[in-house]
This record gives sequence, structure tokens and C-alpha cells, in this order.
Amino acid sequence: KLTQHLAARYIKDYGMEDHLRILRERYHAKRDAMIAALEKYMPIEEGITWTRPDGGLFLWVRLPEVIDTEEMFPRALEYKVAYVIGRAFYVDGGGKNTMRLSFSVNSEDEIEEGIKRLCQVVREELAAKRVGLAAS
Repeated sequence: KLTQHLAARYIKDYGMEDHLRILRERYHAKRDAMIAALEKYMPIEEGITWTRPDGGLFLWVRLPEVIDTEEMFPRALEYKVAYVIGRAFYVDGGGKNTMRLSFSVNSEDEIEEGIKRLCQVVREELAAKRVGLAAS
């Protein structure tokens, strides 16, 4: 109850518009850093796409159908990057080739480094799938 009272008093005395404006600017900059890193490092010739959200704290990436993001996850962890497996958001079992990325916590430099590492994992996964398809 005390924290609610303090929050209400803060809003009454100082308002929220300035605070919200600062948060929007901060998260837009992080979103833009993630999109720029994807454009720079992701092998887009493979037909990989991602969202460009107007709000929120997450970005969705769709990889080629041959990639299962749940199978790829352990390799990503080896590179010290993580994502949320897209399948977790599909009630019909779809989304195996999707992942949700968050830009809420890390700095812009950390976002770029993380995307660079993730894109390396995607490249390796695509190369492994090509070899597997060629062998079969």
C-alpha cells in the first residue's frame, strides 16, 4: 500500500509524460539498434524476415522452414545468446522456424554483439542443413 501511495503521489506531483517520453525514446533506440544489426549481419538472401514493431519490447524473426529454432537453441547458448523459441506462442504447433528477440534489457552495443553472434549461429545452421539436404 505504501508503494502505491508513493507512486500515486509521484504521478500527481511530477506527471508521467516526461518519463514515458524518455522510455519511448530509449526503447525506440534499442529497437532500431536491433533492426540495424539484423540488416547488417543476418543472411537476408536466405529469405529470413523480421518484424519492425511500432511498440513493445520484442521483435520476431522468421527463418527458413528447414530451421527449427528449438533444435538451434543449444548452439545459440554456446555463443552466449538466447531467444524465446517461437513455437511456445503457437497453439497449433506451428512457429518452429520463428523466434522472439527482446531489446528491453541490453545496451545498444550489447544488442549488436548479440545479434552478430546469433546470425553466426543461423549461418552455421543453414550450412548444416544444406549439407544434410545434399547428402540425402
